Amino acid sequence: MDIHTAAFESEVKKQIHAHPASRIQSFCWQGESYFIKRCLSNGRNRFAKNDAVTAFLIEAYKITAVNSRLPLAPHIVLWGPDYFVMKDCGQPLQRIAKNNAWGSLRQHVFFEAGKSLARLHQAGFHHGRPALRDIAYDKISDTITFLDWENEKIFVKASPAVLDLFLFIHSCFREEWDTTQWIDEAVRGYLSVDGSTEVWNKLREFINQHAVLFAVCHCTSVFHWIDVAAADNARHYIESYTR
Repeated sequence: MDIHTAAFESEVKKQIHAHPASRIQSFCWQGESYFIKRCLSNGRNRFAKNDAVTAFLIEAYKITAVNSRLPLAPHIVLWGPDYFVMKDCGQPLQRIAKNNAWGSLRQHVFFEAGKSLARLHQAGFHHGRPALRDIAYDKISDTITFLDWENEKIFVKASPAVLDLFLFIHSCFREEWDTTQWIDEAVRGYLSVDGSTEVWNKLREFINQHAVLFAVCHCTSVFHWIDVAAADNARHYIESYTR
């Protein structure tokens, strides 16, 4: 049945009316799960985020552009004037890594996540901040979907793909796992795509070019600030990684 019906749109508007302050709202329709994302501020510092309208327009444009080439962005089933509705894409990697019920499948999931990020880059696109909470895996379709495409602020000079790759690895180290096996699988997946080695080499150059910044991170990592410690660990991992 086509969900692009008046009844479906009416349910969406009902959900928005019932949760006027919710930026992201989940609901079910005929046994399927969906998410409504609205053009509302998330309350974060503007230094790190664009204003709500700009962020919404950036995300809408990037999702449309990516999905015209690769099925790596959310499937949008309804566009509204200040919202869109997307199908549930599965579980975020952050949650999968913490759930022992996924067992050894987690290695496959992280391999596919790394491979998908490389495919995105080789197609000429970038995400902006591919954190684990913004990458979902659907077990039924065995697919990776990147969520939250609104991040476009850049604070250091580097190619978008290099920043994506660093932020992805940084996101993994923010979890403070006692093993790097899933990070290893993600990097292995990334490097399995033709052309990805060039991005990896540029990532190492990026670290060398910002040696002072990373030295500061290393010195201050003793204070256990999570983002600083993750940056230092990501730097060490990238420098020492061998295939």
